[in-house]
Order: sequence, then structure tokens, then C-alpha cells
Amino acid sequence: MAYLFATTATFLWALSTVIGRGIHEEIPAFGLSFWRWFLAVLIFQPLVWRELFLKRDLIKANIKLIWMLGILQVGSSAVFLFSLNFTTAINASLINASQPVLTVIPAWLLTRDKINPAQGVGFLLALTGVTIMITRGDMQVLTTLDFNIGDLIVVLAILGWSFYATLLHRLPKELGLTTSLFLIYFMGTASLLPFYIIETVYFRTFPISGTSIGVILFLGIPVSAGAVSFWTAGVRAIGPTRAAIFTSLIPVFAVVLAIIFLDEQFYTFHLTGAAFVAVGMMLVIKMARKKTAPPPSTKKAR
Repeated sequence: MAYLFATTATFLWALSTVIGRGIHEEIPAFGLSFWRWFLAVLIFQPLVWRELFLKRDLIKANIKLIWMLGILQVGSSAVFLFSLNFTTAINASLINASQPVLTVIPAWLLTRDKINPAQGVGFLLALTGVTIMITRGDMQVLTTLDFNIGDLIVVLAILGWSFYATLLHRLPKELGLTTSLFLIYFMGTASLLPFYIIETVYFRTFPISGTSIGVILFLGIPVSAGAVSFWTAGVRAIGPTRAAIFTSLIPVFAVVLAIIFLDEQFYTFHLTGAAFVAVGMMLVIKMARKKTAPPPSTKKAR
């Protein structure tokens, strides 16, 4: 069941990427992000309203951290949706696969967690893979600085999620999972409101249509609320290290869905870049497992 939960979560995230790319011309990114997370807040609110009162002192003591986590989680998802205005669902999902490896950066900056040589090689391999995908396999792009802005925005969103993953454990466990998620979603949605207003006034208004409502319902309930719950259940059962490898399924699902529904093309540079990312991720995860494994017992067997 844990493996099924983790797989379901990654499938929903991949599907949301394809949907985001498919409707980017019809529905603005920040408006869509605001309403999907607002809906998730409404779903969680009846479950935690008593906890909010009972734990008000604990919430007040950690409000700055909660606010930061909300900006990183909700803000990064909005930035990711915005990037789909400029890049393909395939490229965005393949670059997204580097998230477990790119988490090394905030982990080192914030916790000074040491990186051993093998993890360093893994990080460089993943970074090479991301570079191949961003440049479309044309290294002359590096000299001309002619990057696809959408791919660079994807990297920015991934770094935001990586910082979120690094900081999340600092929340006290006494808050509880559901209460923590509600507060993170609420603070993130509130922080996103000014950007939604600016987008509405100066760029594009959010359309009220069957399509927009359907997308909000899907992204708000199965993805924002459901996928996080599935993923958390899977991580608790099999651990974060083994669960992390399931994120490699996101580009697999996304590539297939994008080819079927969006008529996108899969190129050699996609495969090459994804291979570098996969090998790099396996190195980082394998070495992380060794670092966290308990030392062998020195006691003699009786």
C-alpha cells in the first residue's frame, strides 16, 4: 500500500504538470494557483479548527517559519505553473526529477550537512543532466546565454521546493500533520493574493468557465490535498530515502501523458539529460542511506 500511495502521488503530480501546460493559454498561472490552494485550505479547515485554538501558543511561536514554508510551497507551485507558459510539460517534468539531488544545496546551506565525494559526483551528474535539457543538447547556448526562460523558472521553483523540504522538519511534531499543512497552505495562499491581484489588474483575469472550475477542483482536491496525503503516508511507511526514488516516476508519467494529450515530442537530449539525472539521484540517495544507517554492533552474538 505504501508503494501504491507513493506511485499515486507521483502520477497526480505528473498529470497536474500536463494539465497546467494544456490550459496555460486559457487560465492564468497565479489565479489558478490561488484558487487551487484556497480550495485545499477550505478542505482542511473543518479538520483542524479545534486544534488551531488548542495550539495557538505553539502556532504563534512558529508563525515566521510557517509563513516561510507557505511561501516556499505555494509560491513554488505558482512559479512552476507560470513556467509552463514558456516551456513544455516534458522538459518541466524532466528537470523536476532533479529535485531530490538539488535538495543537497539548501541542506548544505542551512544545516551544513556534509557532502561526501560520491554525493558530490551525483550532484554534478544531475546538474549536467539538467543543463543538457535546458540547452536542448546544444552547448553553444551556454556561450550565447540564449536560454529558454521557462526552463530557468522551473529550476527556480525546484529550488524553492528543495528549501521547503529542508526546513519542514523544523516544525514541532506537536502541531500535527494536518494542522501544519493547513497553516502552510493558508499562509502561502494569503501571500499569493497580491500577485493574483496584480495579474488580474495588469495582465489577465481569471475566467469563470466549466474548464477553469474543473481544473481548480482537480488541482485543489486530488493534487493539493490528496497527493500530499498519499505521499506523506508512503514516506511514513517506507522512509524518505526509499520514497525519494519514486519521484523519478514523475517524468515517466508526464512524458507519456504529454505525448498522448499534448502531441509533444520526446528528443534524444531529453533521454540523455534524464539518464544523467537518474544516475546522479541514485548516487546521492545511496550515499545518504549509508550515512543514516546505524553502525554495526560490536557485541558478540550469544
